[in-house]
Amino acid sequence: MNRTILNGGLLLIAIGLGVAVWTSGNKDDDKSSGPLTSLAPNAVSRISIEHPDAPAIKLEKKDGEWKLVAPVQADTDSFEVSALVGLADTKRQYELGDSDLDYKSLGLDPPAFRITLNDQTLDFGGDEPIRYRRYVRVDGDKVALIDNPSSAALDKDYSDLLSKSIVPLGAQITRLALPGLTIEKNAAGEWASPENPQAKPIDLQTVVDAWNASKAMWNGAELAQGSQGEAVAVTLADGRTLNFIVTARTPQFVLSRPDLNVRYTIDKNEVGKMLELPKPGEAKPAGETGAPTPEP
Repeated sequence: MNRTILNGGLLLIAIGLGVAVWTSGNKDDDKSSGPLTSLAPNAVSRISIEHPDAPAIKLEKKDGEWKLVAPVQADTDSFEVSALVGLADTKRQYELGDSDLDYKSLGLDPPAFRITLNDQTLDFGGDEPIRYRRYVRVDGDKVALIDNPSSAALDKDYSDLLSKSIVPLGAQITRLALPGLTIEKNAAGEWASPENPQAKPIDLQTVVDAWNASKAMWNGAELAQGSQGEAVAVTLADGRTLNFIVTARTPQFVLSRPDLNVRYTIDKNEVGKMLELPKPGEAKPAGETGAPTPEP
């Protein structure tokens, strides 16, 4: 057989296969059936995340703000929670038929984990091997393929859902007990330090402000129970005392909070601002830009 004819035939076969694959892909897309649930994202007010052999994670929307209510009670990170809420109207890329589905092979018997939005359950299975989309069974019935969510908020580790703010937003600090430094209000209502009676109120205010503004770069599960380190206590105007442990100062500043079983990793440059009085000339009154004063 002429080699040119043979090569031409192989080329036609390759083109045919390519068209078949392309057509099949488009047929899959044609079988998409709208959003994953009948819920609008703004209608979601309760979320539950259930992983095997792990406590259920529960969130509730209260006065327009999402709160973690189990296994601990805490403020949440709005960005991470939005990934969960967004599942409500995630697009079904493809819907499988009802008959003869092998749920075990799809990773749905049992499911890897379950997320419940209000009363609608989403069982998450495995990934399909072609486009790595995720099998999801909705309310124990229809099975759909969706783009695989990338958010760590779906994990059994709830620390990603916690707010990155070290002190709750809007809270008023009344006392700081730091390693070698206590800051509290005196009888005149000014910041004072028993260990540093000569400290200026403005310098002490700088440390308090640093705590109010502090944010973690990321959160993590506090796997080492009974962590060793320096104790810190932050007392708030509402009567709460937040207890932390300084478990590292380098290469990053790490604060553990045992009651939430979480560790906050903070920029190491914040160590001096949050744990020490400012050096002479560092503290600036609120609103000061730090621009040099013109020579007279």
